[in-house]
Amino acid sequence: MILPLTAAAAASLAILSPAQPASAGQCAGSAPALRIIDAGRTTFWTRHDSGVVDEATANKDINQAASGLPARRSSYGTAPGGSVCLNTSMLTGLYNMTAAYRLSISEIAGGSHTAGSRHYAGTAFDVASIGGRIADGANPQTEAVMSSCRRAGAVEVLGPGDPGHDTHVHCAW
Repeated sequence: MILPLTAAAAASLAILSPAQPASAGQCAGSAPALRIIDAGRTTFWTRHDSGVVDEATANKDINQAASGLPARRSSYGTAPGGSVCLNTSMLTGLYNMTAAYRLSISEIAGGSHTAGSRHYAGTAFDVASIGGRIADGANPQTEAVMSSCRRAGAVEVLGPGDPGHDTHVHCAW
């Protein structure tokens, strides 16, 4: 459950770099994270495809960001553990995409990805489904979502046809 921030609490949030570690305190990014949640067009997974159970699910990550707190990273496989502030540009890009698409996000900072993944820096998300259909090559909206990520400023967009991305779209800032 997300509790609304009071104006005084929101004003007191420190503006930090997107990848600043949790020990530094509050994170920027609560405003776009709250807008994403309030738009109600995006769902966030409460589990990992791997079956590993931890506190670093996409649902928990977006709620942490909406509260001005760092998102947790998983600590299995290549994941480094700890936590990270989510990138404000990434969150804004995701919010802008919600106007055109109903998305399901499977991972943000959690999960186990390739070593050095942008997920671990808090600058990436994975789209598992678009309009209720798997984000694969058979979904007619997959390519449009990939293009939308690029227009929103993503510097790394992977999807069907890219190794390890046949069933989801990866967008990173």
